[in-house]
Amino acid sequence: MARPPPTNLIVPASLAGERLDRAIAALGIDVSRGEARRLIAAGVVFVAGRRTGISSRQVREGERISWEVPARRRETGLHGEPRIVIERDDLWIIDKPAGMPTEPTRSGWDGTLSAWLRHAHGQPFVTHRLDAATSGLVVVARDRATQAELNSLFATHAIGRRYIAIVSPPPPWDSATLDAPIDARAAVTRARVIERSELAVALEVDLETGRTRQIRRHLADAGFPVVGEIAAGARTHGRLLLHAFDLRLPGNSLRGPVIATAAPPADFVGAAGTLGLSLSALAPPTMETSQVTR
Repeated sequence: MARPPPTNLIVPASLAGERLDRAIAALGIDVSRGEARRLIAAGVVFVAGRRTGISSRQVREGERISWEVPARRRETGLHGEPRIVIERDDLWIIDKPAGMPTEPTRSGWDGTLSAWLRHAHGQPFVTHRLDAATSGLVVVARDRATQAELNSLFATHAIGRRYIAIVSPPPPWDSATLDAPIDARAAVTRARVIERSELAVALEVDLETGRTRQIRRHLADAGFPVVGEIAAGARTHGRLLLHAFDLRLPGNSLRGPVIATAAPPADFVGAAGTLGLSLSALAPPTMETSQVTR
């Protein structure tokens, strides 16, 4: 993947006194505020010729802001390539492979889902993220208006998200609501057993909230870590066995509901098989197709 070229921006009077991360997002065309913060933290942003690592630094009229994102090699843990499941004028829904970060990291831009989209398909405006280790469906806006709409839908929990998680050891319950704060913020995860073996359990998981690594943290704290998790007693099978298989957006005045599904990839199914799980309960006809209901 080609890395983006160096970028040079001049701060106009309208942005004088603004935070650096907000100024970059306002001027950078291709960069969200979250991406700007990551670039600043990575130490690749210069203001008036001097490197800065402070997102809250105020900028002055006429100052030059520049950055050049360093290339990095593709993650050795990457499992496959991204696949566009739904493509519309306003958004993409993508089946992201395990091992691929959604946005730039401290290591750089290349090898991320954002870079893949920008290089081959167009400018992404990210609002929805999956951990690099998690595979499955991600919705990405193609313009700022849609990004703002998706942000609002996520904030009001109007977007449905379902995951499959393979956990070991098997929990004694058939369903559970895991309600425990994460980083001092309310977090609720609902889990239902869909298949059992002596070694592990396949869970269908719904998110009521969307905190960082919520499913992984809740299950690990409950004593039933996702297979592949770095946790006491967790089994390892080369990748984290967590996959976002169902994503549902509500309709609005311009479109009907959007429904996307993506079956777990072959390496996921194979690893589950070694634990005695067939995942046959996750193979209805809808798992093979995605649709936009109009």
